[in-house]
Amino acid sequence: MQLNKLAATLAAAGLAVPGLAMATNGMLMEGYGPIAAGMGGAAMAYDNGTAAMANNPATLGLMAEGSRIDVMLGFVGPDVKTSMGIGKSKADAFYMPAFGYAKKQGKLTYGAGIYGQGGMGTEYASGDMAQVSVGRVIFPLAYAVNDRFNIGGSVDLVWAGMDMVVTGYGINFKDGSDFTGAAKGYSLAAKLGFTYKLADALTVGGVYQSAGNLPDLKDGIYKVKGFDMPATLGLGLAWQANDKLMVAADVKDVLWSDSMNTVTIYKNGAVYAPFQQDWNDQIVLSLGLAYKFNDALTGRIGYNHGKNPIPDQFVNYLWPAIVENHYTAGFGYAFSKQSTVNFALSYSPKTSVTGTGPNPPAGNGGMVIDHSQLNWQLMYSYAF
Repeated sequence: MQLNKLAATLAAAGLAVPGLAMATNGMLMEGYGPIAAGMGGAAMAYDNGTAAMANNPATLGLMAEGSRIDVMLGFVGPDVKTSMGIGKSKADAFYMPAFGYAKKQGKLTYGAGIYGQGGMGTEYASGDMAQVSVGRVIFPLAYAVNDRFNIGGSVDLVWAGMDMVVTGYGINFKDGSDFTGAAKGYSLAAKLGFTYKLADALTVGGVYQSAGNLPDLKDGIYKVKGFDMPATLGLGLAWQANDKLMVAADVKDVLWSDSMNTVTIYKNGAVYAPFQQDWNDQIVLSLGLAYKFNDALTGRIGYNHGKNPIPDQFVNYLWPAIVENHYTAGFGYAFSKQSTVNFALSYSPKTSVTGTGPNPPAGNGGMVIDHSQLNWQLMYSYAF
């Protein structure tokens, strides 16, 4: 009964407080939860808290017996500059609240949570702007088949919101809020994952996450067609080298080519602006180390690389999801067996792209876009 009430509360909160983010691995975050983010986003094969709901739900089966609550705040600080007099984007601070609850009882682990999945956002002095946010209310379930093998999955309620102003096209739909978009859409998606202990110190894990299955985003006279979040395949290893050092590595295939092709804006049912995208699939590599200095303090470092998925001829100053490298660090501090804080910092140095499409105003020919980021995530956890 309590879990049903919690699920209903999470669903209602999720519709009201979507996770906002600026593009990192395309439109996906480089890491979900500060434990994984501090290790370059690697999260497939070890216990990383309730962020497993956004990573690999099977790792929930690796948590200790009992219950856990995680409350998180994430910050994404993009720095975007565009040539040809467009200038610097004023959208330089995005916040992502998140929450997760999980309970392990015997072979079963279950729970619920809210996690922002990703998005994009820019705003220029001309008034041109775009903001996209995508989040999930997640209901996971993990099962321990035996001492070595866990399987897990989740059902996800996905929502997306979009604001857009493009003065040259006469496009103007926005709701004035930093936490919602004027054009909205909702759908269901799913994940299925596993972990397997190859040896006492070595675990392998993997996950498949379905595409967002988002319908057209709608706002009165406007409709956005062709926007979706991609399916992903992930595989990773975690090696407990000794009682202090853990090494983790993941590789993900993000299937952008099936989800980001042409995003078309309709007004009063007529095609108003087709934005051709034709993104490429993206291989993302995550590497991380965690070192336990003592019973209370754990330090983490990591690296994340995902090649820019946007072809140069289609890159757009409104959603320049072009950053490629992330250098991460973080720590965890246990005040007691019940109470823990985790923090991660991620730096993405400047990536520059020069458009090779037709000359403006029809295209991006000669347009130079620079994009860097400084992000952080902070989480408080309570176990009982």
